[in-house]
Amino acid sequence: MIEFESHQVVHEVLASLPFTFGFAPRESVVFTTVALEPWRLTIGASARLDLPDLEHPAAVNAVDHVCSALVRTGADAALVTIHTEREIGPWVFELADLVTARWPFLEHGGYHVLSAGTIHGFAPDGEPRGTHDALELLTTRVAMSQPAQAFVRGPEDFRVARVTAGEMAERVAAELDRLPPACPSHEESTLWWAAVERGSPRGSGMRARLLRALDHIPFRDGVIAAAVSGNSGGDLTWQNAAFDDPLPPDRDMLERVQGVLEGVARHAPPGRAVSPLAVAAYLAWWSGDGARARVLAEQALEEDPDHSLAGLVRDALARACPPPWFPLAGPALHEPRSSARNGW
Repeated sequence: MIEFESHQVVHEVLASLPFTFGFAPRESVVFTTVALEPWRLTIGASARLDLPDLEHPAAVNAVDHVCSALVRTGADAALVTIHTEREIGPWVFELADLVTARWPFLEHGGYHVLSAGTIHGFAPDGEPRGTHDALELLTTRVAMSQPAQAFVRGPEDFRVARVTAGEMAERVAAELDRLPPACPSHEESTLWWAAVERGSPRGSGMRARLLRALDHIPFRDGVIAAAVSGNSGGDLTWQNAAFDDPLPPDRDMLERVQGVLEGVARHAPPGRAVSPLAVAAYLAWWSGDGARARVLAEQALEEDPDHSLAGLVRDALARACPPPWFPLAGPALHEPRSSARNGW
């Protein structure tokens, strides 16, 4: 294993993480891949674990899961950052022992604890490398090239703002009361695709009819199948082919579908938004957006604690289950080599 040490690399990685995740990590251990070339740094994929999870007996499984996923990106180098309010103590050396023993990358950039305004550096074997002031993060290229407001966004921003009072909410509730309890028809499918084309529903009548249709499980599952397969148009029915040979997400399609689901949920009467919220959570999980999926699933369960689809998403996230299109090949392990590379 080759060791590398670079304050510049660490500062760039730390400054990039709020943009990678959409929020500033807290009480977290983050693995980040990097590509190091002369005069060039490329920050790759990142994965986050809750810090307390690495103190449990099953911590090795969590580390293996994360490293296995990241090494499949083809990266040769990575480093670990820890974001916490804890004081530096023996727990840092225990974490280094745990992770370094299972390190699958050719190069290791060490461990860097961001705590109480200070960055504490440690070599792969846990040897201290010194400290730096976290204020230096404000001068990195990443931070200076992004909108400042991105730093204050947190995962709660993924919650759908519910508006259950006011003119639109009252009109949606009245439309729902007038609708007969019939199964969705071709007309609801046509309304759905019109809303997806626009990226949002239009008017109280469309919102009410789509809300009622999404409560019908075959229609709801047809929406999911069409979204994950990237298909558009036609009646919304369950399509096994979408899951028999799953494809990577069509992100433009999923964003437009999410816009419709959030628009339908926003003005739903209290307790009635669970179906669009649960579908939105499932599609966020399918697209690999774990933070968004977790918040939406929790919001759906607030409306109905027993909702099966929202519970399924919650359990998939708790078990770190990736969507089925994600490649599940084993980790590409590298033969360790003793060397060191300093001052990139």
